[in-house]
Amino acid sequence: MKQVLITGASTGIGFDLTRTLCEKGYKVWAGVRQPESLERLAQEQSDNLTVLRLDVTNSHDIERALKTVRSEMNPDNELILVNNAGIASGGPIEGLKLEEWRKVFDVNLFGMVEMTQMFLPLIRQTKGRVVNIGSISGRVAAPFLGPYTTSKFAVKAFSDCLRREVSALGVHVSLIEAGPIRTEIWSKSIDASDEVTKKLSAEVKEIYGSAMAALREGVVETAKEAVPVQTVTMAILHAIESRIPRVNYLVGKHIKLQAGLMKFMSTRMMDRVIKKSLRYQKS
Repeated sequence: MKQVLITGASTGIGFDLTRTLCEKGYKVWAGVRQPESLERLAQEQSDNLTVLRLDVTNSHDIERALKTVRSEMNPDNELILVNNAGIASGGPIEGLKLEEWRKVFDVNLFGMVEMTQMFLPLIRQTKGRVVNIGSISGRVAAPFLGPYTTSKFAVKAFSDCLRREVSALGVHVSLIEAGPIRTEIWSKSIDASDEVTKKLSAEVKEIYGSAMAALREGVVETAKEAVPVQTVTMAILHAIESRIPRVNYLVGKHIKLQAGLMKFMSTRMMDRVIKKSLRYQKS
């Protein structure tokens, strides 16, 4: 039976995947910042599940997780790493402080890189897999979501680089490019962006306020069309179980169509479409 380590397992995609894999009999290590968040699931799945205190921005947490996994894993079974931990935040580039960019990149990219570096020797030895959770935002850059979309573009590039380095070694690398999914990240991202907006200068608020409000309304409406989290879980399961997993999994309502249209739309055309959806103050 394959063995799976999941980061960001306390809610959303990570939680649903953890529960599903445990029910299927997998050995699962679930990384969370607050282990008590999975206390009930750990009791129900005591034979299959080990809950790890794991903040992917904390090197000591990652090292402790590595020691635990190494001591508990079966070296004869395939080890799979699902890099799921992620956060979303945004605001106008002109007004966002670098600390906001660093916070998003520390979780979405650098945490993923360090987790992969630390566990890759075990994954390589077991001819295992790496599944990275990206986003459709890694293909199209949305205004006022600079830190998030830039990090997801980086995740896509990281996945491509990793795959081309390790495929000859028997390690599969897949990228999940999800559209709107019914998880807590929507409410969390809106709350985070609202907090960032409060800290913007009066000038920046005046210049970008109406356009940001339009985008916020769009995000709220888009969230209503989000597909169930189980849709992503099924895609990850395919990446885990398939003899030949896909390189990219486009997941979500109309996401494959959107990705196809992006190939044919010019950059200027895409700019015009996005511009029409926003409202700028006349200067």
